[in-house]
Amino acid sequence: MPLTVTNEAPAAVAAWLKSTATPTKSSFLVVYASLTNGRSWCGDCREAESFVNSKFASGAEEVKVAYAGQRDEWRNSDNPWRQAPFSVTNLPTLIKVTGDGAFEKLVEGDVYSQKKLDSFVGDPTKPLL
Repeated sequence: MPLTVTNEAPAAVAAWLKSTATPTKSSFLVVYASLTNGRSWCGDCREAESFVNSKFASGAEEVKVAYAGQRDEWRNSDNPWRQAPFSVTNLPTLIKVTGDGAFEKLVEGDVYSQKKLDSFVGDPTKPLL
């Protein structure tokens, strides 16, 4: 199960990301806009979903999916996903945590650019060198 929707608090997700990242394997989180009637209210999120699902389809990585809220919740500056360590400014955002605990982001249209997504994630079936 490569993509797992989480309802955990952001602090718990951050702890999981840091604890599962190793020098040879990064950890990933994708933050989307919440769903309304089974669809994200965010067009970029809808566009990115198939790219993200396909990229992690091998199941080599466990990737958590978090929903940042409905439009008004997302736009609130107090939204927990807007706070450190995530500091999400646009949706969707793919977050990678490396073995040294660094947070890196791929944001908005870059998430559904196959070339940029491939470069950011690498080959999830092969360990990092």
